Amino acid sequence: MSVVLLAVFWGLAFLVMLNDIDFFSLQDLFDTRELHHEHIVVVLFFCGIVAAAVPLIAGRLQRMEN
Repeated sequence: MSVVLLAVFWGLAFLVMLNDIDFFSLQDLFDTRELHHEHIVVVLFFCGIVAAAVPLIAGRLQRMEN
C-alpha cells in the first residue's frame, strides 16, 4: 500500500514537472512571489513520503498494542 501511494504522488509530481515549459528551475523554486510548478512538485514529493509513511507507522503501532 505504501509503495502504491508513493508511486501515485511521485507520478503526479513527474507529470506536473513535464507540464512545465522550462522543466524545473531552481530560480522558480526559490521565487516566493507567485506559485510555480516547482512548488507543486516539491509538495507532491514530500506528501508522497508522508502518505507512504503513515500506513507503515500505523501498522507498527497497532502491532505494538497487541
